[in-house]
Amino acid sequence: MKWIILIGDENFDLNTIKDVEHDNCTACYDVEKIENRYCVEFDKDYIFYDYITDTDEFAEVLNQIPFRNPHFVMMTYKDEKRVLHILGQENFPKNIYVDNDDGLIRSVSDFVNQGAIYADLTV
Repeated sequence: MKWIILIGDENFDLNTIKDVEHDNCTACYDVEKIENRYCVEFDKDYIFYDYITDTDEFAEVLNQIPFRNPHFVMMTYKDEKRVLHILGQENFPKNIYVDNDDGLIRSVSDFVNQGAIYADLTV
């Protein structure tokens, strides 16, 4: 499994994600046994969204985030192409940023336009 961190303002949370219609999904639901986790299933894979309540680990990158009170959602997945498609959907929030866990934070549109999640985005 791979992951990225979605970063939004104080209004960004799992409800924001739940409002997104994920293309080609077969089921969407709250995971009962894990608090603050939402699952989107597809035919052969799935995506977990976890709302992050402990934000201490983000202290060193706060200067790269344009929000006074940022909220974080981890997106865990298997299929990079699917994730890029979802992030690029018209109904996906556009006012968020993405941390690819390599210390580089980009707007979601820049991130999608790069076309690869773990590519060297500094070029």
